[in-house]
Amino acid sequence: MKKNKKLVRQILWFAAVLALLMSTTIAIIGMSYVKKAYFDSFSEELHTSAMFLQSALNSQWDGDWEVTSSGKILKGSYALHDDFQAQLDELHEQTGVSFTIFYGETRYITSLTDESGQRMEGTQASEEVVAKVVGSGEDYLATNFNINGSDSKWYAYYIPLKNTDGTVVGMIFAGRETDSVASALLNARLIMIGVYIFFVVLVFILGHRMIVKSTNAIDEIVAGLKKLEDGELSFYIEDHAFDRTDEIGVIAETSAELRDKLQDVIKTSIDLSDQVTNAGENLASSADTALHVADQVSNAVEDISKGAVSQAESVENSLNNTLEMGESIEDISDSVLELSKAATEMLQDANKTVDAINELMQQNEQVMAAMAEIHTQIQATNDAVKNIAEASNAITSISDQTNLLSLNASIEAARAGDAGRGFAVVATEIGSLAVQSKEASVSINDIVAKLVAESEKSVETIEKLNVAFNQQNSQLNSTKSDMDYVVKNVNSVDSSTKTIADKVELLNGLKVSFNDIISELSAISQQNAASSEETTASMQELNATFAIITQAADELRDLAVNLNDKMNYFNIEGTVA
Repeated sequence: MKKNKKLVRQILWFAAVLALLMSTTIAIIGMSYVKKAYFDSFSEELHTSAMFLQSALNSQWDGDWEVTSSGKILKGSYALHDDFQAQLDELHEQTGVSFTIFYGETRYITSLTDESGQRMEGTQASEEVVAKVVGSGEDYLATNFNINGSDSKWYAYYIPLKNTDGTVVGMIFAGRETDSVASALLNARLIMIGVYIFFVVLVFILGHRMIVKSTNAIDEIVAGLKKLEDGELSFYIEDHAFDRTDEIGVIAETSAELRDKLQDVIKTSIDLSDQVTNAGENLASSADTALHVADQVSNAVEDISKGAVSQAESVENSLNNTLEMGESIEDISDSVLELSKAATEMLQDANKTVDAINELMQQNEQVMAAMAEIHTQIQATNDAVKNIAEASNAITSISDQTNLLSLNASIEAARAGDAGRGFAVVATEIGSLAVQSKEASVSINDIVAKLVAESEKSVETIEKLNVAFNQQNSQLNSTKSDMDYVVKNVNSVDSSTKTIADKVELLNGLKVSFNDIISELSAISQQNAASSEETTASMQELNATFAIITQAADELRDLAVNLNDKMNYFNIEGTVA
């Protein structure tokens, strides 16, 4: 089944989308916290302004508060309306904060004006504010409210106005219109949105570049491995894939090393296969030659047997056939010499075949040693990948601990209040980095798992090759045993040939004095007949031995052809193996 999904592309796009979601969430939470922090700061400013106004009143004028029958507000015995009104107006122009002095629920001194531009002196506060501040003596923060039905929204802080004995006689108001707050918050939001959009675009641009570079490198490695799957061992991986310092560069380097090792193994196997083929063909040729010579010897021995029988039957006429017998003996001598020569050549060929088989076995052992080395290297690679997995697990554990430390730091920063705000931002960033480290370690674990799976497949392939070479080594041992048996039989043939040569030479000696020992010719003829039967039996045994040699040569040649067919699957340096 074809799998076309890009792992690196999926990982990087997933990371980019996750980063986008994370940054979006952080931006939303950040804006909400900025708004809250801004309003908290605003309320603290108003509270501080009200307390400052109260301190200024108490420091400039002593005495208790009261209102005369004519409607003038006094502090002690001093009518402070005109003097303090000027101070409130000046303070309002400098800070933008509006102030009001309430006696009871009525405004007596204020910097507030209505829509017509008139001061709001004499107007009253809401019952809720009066009950909370004047009635209960508590501070009160009012948000987003109207003053005397005006269209403007206000954000204000009320504190109790007390006499020297601690009784609450009125309120101090410090407030600001919410339009300025909304404008400041809008500017902050626009800045945050601009930064967010910039980083989103930056993430997508960098992510796209990383995806393109990583995908190109992986495509080249995958293309090379697909060629390796098809038996093409001459594939090439570009240098920029090797120059990478990440897992992709390690995969590219490992793929090239595997390609080189396989090329070396296949080349050695091809050479061995050619040598086996040549040895099989030579053995088959020698066996055919020996079989042909054996047929000639058999015919010669049959002629000897017929001559011996004829000699026994016509011993009285042997003198007349002396010349003919002499010619027959010379023919036998020539045939024996030819047989002896053929036996010697066959012995030499058999010894060459044994040497070739021994060399083939040595080369096969070298191939098996090379396969064991490849297996060891792949196991070492697998162990290294597992070490990476353990390191990644350690990173995951560290990121969890870091995240826990970040949470504790955030809690401590919250307890610290304003003094811990900067530390809270750092703790949040540490938590974010911990999450990113954990996600990166999870991605590394996925990659390592795939690397381990691919390495185990390579180990299985090497083990299958080892089994095949072990079978080939067993077959070579069997062939060597057969060839040892052939050499033994050839030595037997050579010994028998020498015996026949000795007999023929004896016949030549007897031929000279044949006329003197004609009386003993009958016994000699019987002896010749017995020797002929023995030679015939030896030749039958020799023919059977040659048949075994021929069969073994055919089997060796078939094994070599089968090995060549298996090797033809691989293509090394543009040529078919």
